[in-house]
Amino acid sequence: MSTHRISVISDNDVLTGSVRYSPSKSLWFSAMASGALIGGACTASWTALAVFVLTTGWVLLFGHSLGSHRKLIHNSFQCPRWLEYFLVYCGVQVGLAGPLGLLRQHELRDFAQRQRHCHSYLRHGESFWRDYWWQVHCVLRFDREPALQLEDRIADNRFYAFLERTWMLQQLPPALVLYACGGWAFVWWGVCARITAGILGHWLIGHFAHNHGDMSHVVRGAAVQGRNVRFTSLLTMGECWHNNHHAYPGSARLGLYPGEWDPGWWVLQALCLVKVVWSVRLPSDLPPRPELLALARSGSPCWEPQRNVPPAWMLDSEYGNWQLEGPAKWLPISILQAVARGQFNLTTGPRLSLRYGGRTVAGLPALAASFLLARGALASHAWLYSCALAAERMRIAR
Repeated sequence: MSTHRISVISDNDVLTGSVRYSPSKSLWFSAMASGALIGGACTASWTALAVFVLTTGWVLLFGHSLGSHRKLIHNSFQCPRWLEYFLVYCGVQVGLAGPLGLLRQHELRDFAQRQRHCHSYLRHGESFWRDYWWQVHCVLRFDREPALQLEDRIADNRFYAFLERTWMLQQLPPALVLYACGGWAFVWWGVCARITAGILGHWLIGHFAHNHGDMSHVVRGAAVQGRNVRFTSLLTMGECWHNNHHAYPGSARLGLYPGEWDPGWWVLQALCLVKVVWSVRLPSDLPPRPELLALARSGSPCWEPQRNVPPAWMLDSEYGNWQLEGPAKWLPISILQAVARGQFNLTTGPRLSLRYGGRTVAGLPALAASFLLARGALASHAWLYSCALAAERMRIAR
């Protein structure tokens, strides 16, 4: 973590803060969504729908996946400056933020998820609709703001600084072109609907890629594990292979195993053939990570085969993604929060329960296990492992 772009005085700096409503963020999305729903409904046609599909696919593939993520943020391949600027400009057209703002959001989330504990906002840890409200309409304000240290190629780049100041206005050039080609119908579908889909799609894949899906690797000691969201590879241009990305963040290829389609990687290969992309990094080019554990996969080998791998449903509890919840009948909320170190969620259930993966430990064992888990005690893993095995045996016996 010493080479990370984010630096903090204390690890708690990315834990302590409040989620607040962001008028500019909320109004931007609401305006685009209103234009897409009202204007799009009034001007619907097959031609307008084709414009939406083509423009959305273009900015997601060349902009968000290749330009913003694989190039600007991770610098996982090299290309001429003109091509880099073109790809990053296409990334601005997704409508999420400016290039520097998007980079900062990514780095904060990445840094926080690698810690032993992570704020709910940064790990998509809330319920579906609450997470939607937080991610699309709110921002996280830290009590003490972490510092972002950018390399000179980004920090001193005037083009990126210009895009950061004017990223919303950068929707005007394509809007004017679309209006000249097809009137307001093309604007509603090629701009408003495109931005709406980009923002909602970015939130949706983030929510599911941190809560649901399979895993090929585990980053030991990290509060959050990425998940691979299958069947969305073409819609996300390969960004759905988020567990692979957590394992090898510097890799230009995200679909690492047979059957994991990665359109972004396909385009990079084509650009390599015409000699405008080179020095493409793969997992084998990255420094070894001692904390990375490869899980056994059926049908294809892991990058680093491991034995004695725990059951997949144990991984959430063992590596930090757990939640103590229940009523505050016998103990006040302040004590429950202190025991679980902020991982307590007040509910109307009959008793305390500790959720991890698809299993639950209830009552005093839940309280004891959450105390140990919150303090990183290895005994807690053995405790949960034995409790879960006992529950599994009882289920099979029934």
